[in-house]
Amino acid sequence: MLTRLFPGIIFSESVLSEPDDERYSFLFRNVLAMAETDYSPVEVIDKIKQTERAVGRSPRDKYIGKVIIDIDLIRYNDEILRPEDFQREYLQQLLTTFTPPVD
Repeated sequence: MLTRLFPGIIFSESVLSEPDDERYSFLFRNVLAMAETDYSPVEVIDKIKQTERAVGRSPRDKYIGKVIIDIDLIRYNDEILRPEDFQREYLQQLLTTFTPPVD
C-alpha cells in the first residue's frame, strides 16, 4: 500500500524490539522507510494514518494493548519531527543497516 502512495519508497531490514509499555507483551517488528514526495508533512501523516486504518487499526487498539500496525513520520527532509523516537536504540540500529539504492 505504501508503494502505491510513495513510488520509489525503499525499506530497511527489520529488527525486533522490546515494548516500552507494560500494556504490550510481545516484541515489535520495526522497519524504516524512505521516500521522496511532494506531500507536506501533514499530508504524509494523513496518508499513513489512512493506511493504518485500511489494514485494520482502530483508535481503540492502542488503549487495549493491540498493535496491528503503527506507522510514524519521524523525519521530513532534514527536520526530525519525533526526537524521542529518533533516539531509540532500534531506530539508530536500523539507520546503520539502511541501504538506499545506488544510481
